[in-house]
Amino acid sequence: MGQLKHQGPASESSVLPELLNYIDGGVSVPLSSRGTSLHNPNTLEPLQEQLSCSEEQVARALCASEQANETRLWENTPAEERAAVLDQIADRLNDAEVRESIARVDSLTTGAIISVTRTMAELAPFSFRAAAQYLREGHLEQRFPGKAGEVEYFRRPWGPALLISPWNGPTAISSHKVASALAAGAPCILKPSEWAPHFAVTMAGIIHDMDLPEGTFQLTCGNRIAGGMMVGDSRIKSISFTGGTAGGRAISQACAESFTPLQLELGGNNPMVIFADADLEKAARGIAFGLTNLNAQWCRALGRVIVHRSIKQELLERVKVEFGKVILGDSLDNNSTMGPQIHAQQYQSILAAIDRLQSLGGKLLQNTAMPDLPGYFIPPTLIDDCRPEDTTHEIFGPVATVHCFDTDAEALKLANGTDYGLAAYVYGENEEKVFAFSRQLRTGGVKINGYNLLSLSPAVPRAAWGISGLGEEGTAHTIEFFTGACVVGSAPSPAG
Repeated sequence: MGQLKHQGPASESSVLPELLNYIDGGVSVPLSSRGTSLHNPNTLEPLQEQLSCSEEQVARALCASEQANETRLWENTPAEERAAVLDQIADRLNDAEVRESIARVDSLTTGAIISVTRTMAELAPFSFRAAAQYLREGHLEQRFPGKAGEVEYFRRPWGPALLISPWNGPTAISSHKVASALAAGAPCILKPSEWAPHFAVTMAGIIHDMDLPEGTFQLTCGNRIAGGMMVGDSRIKSISFTGGTAGGRAISQACAESFTPLQLELGGNNPMVIFADADLEKAARGIAFGLTNLNAQWCRALGRVIVHRSIKQELLERVKVEFGKVILGDSLDNNSTMGPQIHAQQYQSILAAIDRLQSLGGKLLQNTAMPDLPGYFIPPTLIDDCRPEDTTHEIFGPVATVHCFDTDAEALKLANGTDYGLAAYVYGENEEKVFAFSRQLRTGGVKINGYNLLSLSPAVPRAAWGISGLGEEGTAHTIEFFTGACVVGSAPSPAG
């Protein structure tokens, strides 16, 4: 591949927010040093030492959360007042300078291009406003007719909630979890990824200014060791986790004996099925988007292309053209349409997956110029001629395999041929056939003749099947996850 000379802020070293904990109404620096640093994934220059909470800091956060739960001050705050606080947080996050700062820091640390992180920054206030609106609509407290008068149906928080957010899409995901837990009335502790904690620090500072009851919201920076101390603690009554399948399994095992409610959004190996009558231009653009959006570092990225044999070669030629349009470069450069992978471990893992598939007979399709930068850059890649049984695991990077089918039954078997079930994409012009096929896919969401699942409807849940997760996400769904249902009513006369 040719060399693309970089133009833009390759050497920019934005000042990252200081890593801070917000515990029990106070602010502190994480006390445990990992001896490692965050690096700019574009240039590999060191940015900031990675710090983690000490055992004592974690213990204080758990105690404060338990005390907040015992006083129930936030839970008993009227829904309208809680909604007003959520709107105030949204207003602060919606400040133009705050949004731009969040976007630049996320782009610098994760490698996601600046245009994408700006969109993510815009979603943060939306999460808080949507949660506020849910409260104002009265969903947590309702009345229904009963045999002896009205029956009260209300939802109350289980207790302290642990929120664990990932390094990919940290702003949108963290804000959704926090807004939902606060709307539910639950004391909550946010543990962001040690690779992308900075939005959480900014958000925590804003929430700190709201003067909520102590222990209502807390931030604990750190790695999986800090998270593990909280996951296994009996004072935590619900856990919302977004991350890898291995992490989800570990949390599930830790919570099994206590039946702690879990919301898990994990990985995916998402298929795109392309029928013989599909619009190949649309399909090729969908493949390129699926391998470049967020640098394919997201759970709904493309994993497998399942294409009718009669159109395979023409499709691949069109994809090659689309790959040639991709500008792989510095994530902070406004001209870039794709950035680097986040860190060395992720980068090496993807390269190892490519090498493995090549050793099994896979043929690479790449056509994107590489930037003149030393970062963790991998071009969008298709790998053809692999056996389906060799491609059942998620790569979590800009790599997808190509598989052919002759009949619809073969396509369905291939599409449902992994243990994952997060997302799928189907292209075809016969609407009746495409919808009927899509309904048979064992997955949480299907987008037809397009790629952005979030554009379907904000009211529907984001679901997961199989090892892709547990439960559903969305404004109503996540708020209700943090709560249990209670029903109170009078007995008819005579009592019964």
